[in-house]
Order: sequence, then structure tokens, then C-alpha cells
Amino acid sequence: MKKLKLLIKILFILFAFYWIFHKIPFSEFKNISVKNSVFLILAFIFYNVSQIISAKRVDNYLKNINIKLKFKKQLILYYLGMFYNTLLPGGIGGDAYKAFKYQKKFNTGYKKIVKALLIDRLSGLFAIFLLLGILSFFTSIKYALFLTLLLITPFVFYFIHKIFFIEFKVSFFKSFFYSLLIQTLQLLTFILILISLGIDYKLIDLSILFFISSIISVIPISVGGIGLRELTFLYGSEFIHINPAPVVMAGFLFFVVNLLSSFIGGIFILKEKNV
Repeated sequence: MKKLKLLIKILFILFAFYWIFHKIPFSEFKNISVKNSVFLILAFIFYNVSQIISAKRVDNYLKNINIKLKFKKQLILYYLGMFYNTLLPGGIGGDAYKAFKYQKKFNTGYKKIVKALLIDRLSGLFAIFLLLGILSFFTSIKYALFLTLLLITPFVFYFIHKIFFIEFKVSFFKSFFYSLLIQTLQLLTFILILISLGIDYKLIDLSILFFISSIISVIPISVGGIGLRELTFLYGSEFIHINPAPVVMAGFLFFVVNLLSSFIGGIFILKEKNV
């Protein structure tokens, strides 16, 4: 079953890039170049700062169920999870790996651990909804749906938190703040990539498109969202009337940043037994 899932993901990625090159001549991608590599380096730094804060958010939730690790070990586990998710997509998933390690060390119960990891993910998703609502105020295109999200997102997430994840209620405000910071840093990562390619216009619309692609890339038919994100930029660029080639390239470079960051987890495999 795992091999079949991996095969489906590979076939989807191949089809996605086939379709992209069918819609955009390959020659357009050849003409794209990095104007300033400093912005790419900054993008890598910003992305990894967001991952460090993500590890802190997970740690904040896990403390509610008496899983208390030194943050250094928590960070190592987080990067190991990234490594397993991105570079070993056909094997054990990053969250499953972390759940196994937490259960082995603390014997808390898988149900509680899974709930902690799930609410952690939901926190990030609702942060995206809220930021989409805020961004919609600064664009010429009126996104009524996103304005609605701005109004209801905090209340809906608080309701979900209170009703279905009652054991984590004390972490709501702190964790949601972390989520807003994480998503803002990831957006800045993408904007820095755009600027490195010479794109310094329609940044608000592209920011909205980035967050939409972040939501779509969660669909488990790809590896690290590759293919899904690029297709979102392909069709979204047409909607906001911008040349899709450099935007699709920026989406691909965002995946490359994620991939390079995941390699850090590979380094930590040597310390795995001590976590």
C-alpha cells in the first residue's frame, strides 16, 4: 500500500510538471534568473526561523499532556519529522514518527499525542485564514470570502479548541500567536524569493495566492506540496493577470528551500537514539 501511494504521488508530480510545461513554453523558464542571491539566502533563514517557532508551538501543546522535552531535543525531533515527510515520503510519516517517539518516552497514549499534533496543524491552517482576510483589505480585487474569514476565523478556531481539544485550552492564545508568526515568516520567505527573481509588483495578490497554495498543498497527493503549489500559481497568475512563469518558478524555489531545510533533519539522524 505504501509503495502504491508513493507511485501515485510520483505520477501526479510528473503529470503536474508535464501540464505546466504544456501551458508555459520551457524557453520562458530558461530566461528566468536570480537577480540577487542574497534574497534567497534570507529566504532560507526566514523559513528555518519559522520552523524553529513551529517546534516551539508543538512543544507548547505537548506540555498540556505532560510531554516535556528540552527544547533542543524537541527541535531535533521536529527536523527529523521534516526529513521523514519530505525525503522519505514512501516510508514513515513525520507526525507518525514523532508520535512513536513521544509515546515510547512518556507513555502518554497515542490518542492524546495525535490530538496535540492535529490541533497544532489546525492552528496553522486557521492562522492562514485570518491572514487571508487581512490581506484582502489591501488588494484591488475584493475577496468577500476572505473578509468573512477575517471576521469568523478566531471565533471558529476558539470554538473548535474549546469543544474538541479541551485539554489544550490553556495554550490557545499563545499557540495561535505562534501560528500567525510562523505563517507570516513563511510568506516573507516567498516574497524574498519573488524579489530575488525580480518580481516586486502585485505582491499582495501574490501573497494571497501563496496562502491559497499553502492550503491546497496539504492535499496528500504530492510530496511536500510540489506540483500542487506550482499548479495553483499557474492558474492563479492568470486570474491576477501576471506572467505565470516566474511565479511558478518562485513556487518551485519555495519547495527547494523546504527540501534543503529538511536535509538538516538528516544530520540529526545520528543523534536520534538520544532523543
